[in-house]
Amino acid sequence: MKKLIIVIAAILILCLTLTGFASEKVFDFRKTTWGMSEEQVRVTEKGKIVDEDISEVKTIVYKTNIDAKDFYIAYMFIEDKFYRGGYLLNENYTNENDYIDVYKDLKETLTKKYGKPIKDEINWKDDTYKDDKNNWGLAIGIGELEYISTWETSTTGIELELNGNNYDVNVGVRYMSKELKEWAHKIIEEKTKSNF
Repeated sequence: MKKLIIVIAAILILCLTLTGFASEKVFDFRKTTWGMSEEQVRVTEKGKIVDEDISEVKTIVYKTNIDAKDFYIAYMFIEDKFYRGGYLLNENYTNENDYIDVYKDLKETLTKKYGKPIKDEINWKDDTYKDDKNNWGLAIGIGELEYISTWETSTTGIELELNGNNYDVNVGVRYMSKELKEWAHKIIEEKTKSNF
């Protein structure tokens, strides 16, 4: 009888544990899932909106702090469906090589979360500074060098990028719904054509 009670107790604990795992919500970007409405997404963010753009693609932008660095968070909607989100570094560094350090830190964080990148590239458009690591940040700022790493989950494409132009350097992470990507592209293309 005692063994039967132990077996029943073990089965109940296993069932409760599995139920707990089943109810754990998996998110696509921050605390959201693809296809959510704008209203649903707004409920998930506690911060104040710092920018809102109502064009072909509705964009809502918040500010946040991650690892003592300021970032913008963007949520993009088409036909009230959330299909794309991302982070953009909101910091200015005198030493442009510091942007490379931020990129590497973000890449390490994303690798811990999503595994080894499926694409991991350093692309030189002009190799003037290729042999001078002290000026790689400068090369990025003038558009001669870019870094790109990508990951995928079952629902999401993720791209980390470091690039620049005219001494304006960008470090950003984009998340995009794999399911809604073609749909969104088609709608944007149609709206662009109808504007001409």
